[in-house]
Amino acid sequence: MSDPNVADLERILRDSEQRMQQLSEVETLLAEVTSRHATEDGMVAVELGADGTLRELEINPRAMRLDSYTLAELITEAFNGAQQGLQEAVSRAMSDTLGGDDLGDVLGEARDLRKSMDGVLETVSQSVNDAIVQASRFKGRR
Repeated sequence: MSDPNVADLERILRDSEQRMQQLSEVETLLAEVTSRHATEDGMVAVELGADGTLRELEINPRAMRLDSYTLAELITEAFNGAQQGLQEAVSRAMSDTLGGDDLGDVLGEARDLRKSMDGVLETVSQSVNDAIVQASRFKGRR
């Protein structure tokens, strides 16, 4: 295990396994995330699921006396508030689990790990091929 290529490969594999575990945890957390927002007057409340779909829309019976334009504004306000809350919850879940809230950084790290692993595997493959060639030459001398 003193070969640096093997040590690099083992480190890369450990890092990859750790990152995959973290991503699995994020996926589990995100599946459970919801966001609920009610207007200040409590006339309308909206709940969104992790994927941004509307799970619940509550309209206070008093809101039915409002004109359609005002009711639409209240629904939009509640939806936008829930959407903002959802974005914050997703960022928090990613930050808590991955140590950062930028998914681009996480994907960049994954690409970097892949490149490193490809380089190490290429080096190992070349070393094995060189060993085979040397063994063939040695066998031919006998």
